[in-house]
Amino acid sequence: MYVIATADEKFETRWNRIIANSSWVDVVGSIAELDRFLNEKPAEVVILDMTLPEARNKGVLKAVTAARKPSRLILAGVSFTPESELAALAAGAVACCSPLMPESECRKILDVVSKKGVWLSSAGIPALMERLKGLSSRSPVSPYPDREPVAAGWAERLNSLTRREHEIARLVATGENNKNIARKLDISERTVKAHLTSIFDKLQIRDRLQLVVYLSGNR
Repeated sequence: MYVIATADEKFETRWNRIIANSSWVDVVGSIAELDRFLNEKPAEVVILDMTLPEARNKGVLKAVTAARKPSRLILAGVSFTPESELAALAAGAVACCSPLMPESECRKILDVVSKKGVWLSSAGIPALMERLKGLSSRSPVSPYPDREPVAAGWAERLNSLTRREHEIARLVATGENNKNIARKLDISERTVKAHLTSIFDKLQIRDRLQLVVYLSGNR
């Protein structure tokens, strides 16, 4: 079940196309209506139009994600800077989609979110890396395998990557998208995707965001 929270007909039409199955969709026109809806029945994913009055209230985000049966929250309808995207994820959202993003890209994000993943844009990855570096420098706990039991096996998994997979993983960590990686390494985007699938499998992770976090703890 998907819930689109918007009072904008164009926003509703766009996201109905992205979801591509209207039988799975309910639409509410206000934050108050969204709150009532979620109190009556659970929704797997909520797509929240951030132009709605009160939508930018952090209490609203927490209410959606901390409900008795919490929903996975996608923020949309406005543009996001890398910092505002990270702030949204910190507040409980799992993805941010700007109005200029192609519907095909939004559909990919929806697929990731529906599979319990979290989406961070390529522009947001460098900002996340900087934050993780800052946390690491202040933390008394070492992230390295030989010093921290929780990281046992990380070194072995990293060593299982091929040289090309290491190159691609490092480029992902700098915020490069598949198209740029393909151009820099003179390979096809399909080959990049195949390598990423192999990397995720070997490192036992789901997505690019987890890859960034994984690599930040193994430097």
